[in-house]
Amino acid sequence: MNIRNKLLAPLLTATAIGLVSVAPAMAESVVRMALNADIRGTNPGVTRDGNTDIVHSQFVEGLVTYGENFEIIPMLAETYDISDDGLTYTFHLRHGVKFHNGEEMTAKEVEWSWNRLAGEESESHCKNYFNGKNGMKVVSAKALDDDTFEVKLETPFAVFLATIARFDCGSMGVLHPDSVNADGSWNTPIGTGPYMMGDHLPGRYVELKRFPDYASRDEPMNGLGGGKHAEVDTLHFDIVSEGAVTKTALLAGDLDLVPIDAMTATELKDKPGFKVDATQSAVWDTYLLSPLDPVLKDVRIRQAMAHAIDPQQIMAAITEGFGKASPSPVPPMSKNFTAVEAEYPAYDVELAKSLMKEAGYNGEEIKILATRRNGAYYERALMAQAMLMDAGFNATLEVVEWGTQLEAYRTGEGYAMQSFTFSPRLQAGLSFEMFTGSEVRKAWQNPEAIALVNESLQTGDPEHLQQIIDELSRRFNEDVPAIGLGHRMLFTGMSDRVEGFQDWGAGVLRGWMLRVAD
Repeated sequence: MNIRNKLLAPLLTATAIGLVSVAPAMAESVVRMALNADIRGTNPGVTRDGNTDIVHSQFVEGLVTYGENFEIIPMLAETYDISDDGLTYTFHLRHGVKFHNGEEMTAKEVEWSWNRLAGEESESHCKNYFNGKNGMKVVSAKALDDDTFEVKLETPFAVFLATIARFDCGSMGVLHPDSVNADGSWNTPIGTGPYMMGDHLPGRYVELKRFPDYASRDEPMNGLGGGKHAEVDTLHFDIVSEGAVTKTALLAGDLDLVPIDAMTATELKDKPGFKVDATQSAVWDTYLLSPLDPVLKDVRIRQAMAHAIDPQQIMAAITEGFGKASPSPVPPMSKNFTAVEAEYPAYDVELAKSLMKEAGYNGEEIKILATRRNGAYYERALMAQAMLMDAGFNATLEVVEWGTQLEAYRTGEGYAMQSFTFSPRLQAGLSFEMFTGSEVRKAWQNPEAIALVNESLQTGDPEHLQQIIDELSRRFNEDVPAIGLGHRMLFTGMSDRVEGFQDWGAGVLRGWMLRVAD
């Protein structure tokens, strides 16, 4: 064992992550990375969370996907047509696409895969996006021949393509039916992606192997689509829950590419032998306000809170100067982000005090919930509490487990404000839909806002969509159902031996871009 592994051995043994013992012996090239928690399973669109989606996206693909600027582009479909009435989507499949078992993809497998996720008996939450429960209803989805798949909607819904590209649904990924056992139970993913599932030792590591017969698109890489030309033979993910251990392993050379925090990014950016990537993502960090809190029922109190909090100061602090405020739920990299979306309530403590006085605020408690999980939830809550108190609010902070905070979010109870985060929504209407609606968990329950959001999901006119998004943005700043902070900076530290890495706003690893220097 070399000196660095002698130094690391006690630490790695204690955390049981096995960074040394599990290196693939036969791989020609390996990039060793870290996940802060194990994947929830290998069944795309069924067993998932953020980490799991990252792994799934390497081996499963859908008919369409998201491009670099969040536009919808074909993936397994060569092209697609939309009928004039907006009800029928016809997908013309690419030829020569192979599953990981060597069989060629046809529309028959596309239909089987659709029913697996969107059918009535599906175990996936994704079926509710297509059965009418969330507005959109698919009345038929079938193979017309080996090369053509057709979907018919009950009413036009402009976000249909954006919905089937969702990461949490595995992009409605196309799998071979042998992915399940004879009794219908899950076996293993047999997808079409540039990587295929390798070993998974729960709690220790996940490995993906390069698929040598992958059929790439001809055009340049674009977001999660376009040409994919994988060069690294093995993508190895160690499960490392503690950031300090991840950093130590990167510095020792036992990991090649890892997520890091802003402070570590500052330490590493000028350190020989290492590189740092800092990318603004579409992950929205916000202060969510409870629709049930009696004090916050008065819009003047919500407006006062918005004027009392300085997003720019908080973002600068939690990102070590790398990030800046972008309070709109629409991410800055979206084509629908304009000067209107860039506006937000000015930091003005005196105005906040004036609004509090006008509303008759009399020291009622403003309870803030936060967790200490990665993502600076606690730090941004602490800074917001100090700013609210400076304006005269009786702001208290309660630190809870993430599960407890999620339960409060689901019920709308037990808090006035919470330090919260929403995963990327890559269509502007969905950026508002994630917190707008009549459900108790939705912070914005204004009927007019709900109607505008529904209209934004149905319109196919880009100019009309922009008008709706602009109107929603103005109303968001006036009604203050949440106090936006910014879109999260993603920091990645890596060894100089890793080449080709490019992060993007969606925050999804593209392993097929990676190369290992000679």
